[in-house]
Amino acid sequence: MKLWKYGICLLTAACLLSGCTGKEEPDSAAEEPVRPDYYVGVEEANAPYYTLNDQGTASGFYVDLMNTLSERGGFSYEFRAMSAAGYAAQGAMSAITNSDTPAEAPACDLFLGTLEPEVGEGDAFILSEPICETGLCVLIPKGEGIRSTKQLRSRLIASRAMTEEAVFSEYLAASYDAETITFQNGADAFADMTEGYADAVISDAANAALLLQQNPNTKLLLTSEKYHNLHRFAGTAASGLPEEITGTLEAIRADGTLDALLSQYGLVGTAGTQAAD
Repeated sequence: MKLWKYGICLLTAACLLSGCTGKEEPDSAAEEPVRPDYYVGVEEANAPYYTLNDQGTASGFYVDLMNTLSERGGFSYEFRAMSAAGYAAQGAMSAITNSDTPAEAPACDLFLGTLEPEVGEGDAFILSEPICETGLCVLIPKGEGIRSTKQLRSRLIASRAMTEEAVFSEYLAASYDAETITFQNGADAFADMTEGYADAVISDAANAALLLQQNPNTKLLLTSEKYHNLHRFAGTAASGLPEEITGTLEAIRADGTLDALLSQYGLVGTAGTQAAD
């Protein structure tokens, strides 16, 4: 046998032993997950609007609302944890990004929650029509001798940043020479009070109703007659609000589906407020 034939035989044997068949092996790498149509930012630990159980299953009014909208509107979505302050910061950054420089994809396409209404008056955001309206409550720990708002003088009031709760907190601070502190989410603001740092916390009325049931050492000081939360979608001015979401929202408002969802959670539309008991 000539040397070149011998070499071919050795090469063939090596290929057979190594499993070489002349065909490309399938790519074993996992395929990239399909991006949903929208990433929707929501605050975590925010009952009755959005909560996760120990198994990671989401529940609450926002979940039922988005499921209804996506089914009726024919789009896909995925929730992402984000505070009102976090979304406000994202929108502010998108507004100042150089248009000649491609920006990174936003963490969230939309935000669903209680972003401070004044934020939408600038050039960075667009706010949808309100979905529902809730009152604002002042919660205090029992046994601290606070029986009226006048006794908040020189006290520390906690609230969520970039929400109407923070606006109400600032009003109380200005009226009674108190101090304020803001947090990214309501759970941390409430914990700051229960752990003995803040003397009061401003809370969405629906949140407050549950917190009062779960925390016997906390009591309601008052529910504001002037300030309230508006729950709605927010989008950046650059991207806008998708018609398939806003249009479907108006459709379920018109046919009574939205009112039915609200009633399941003891919430009401924008004609009134839901106060804590």
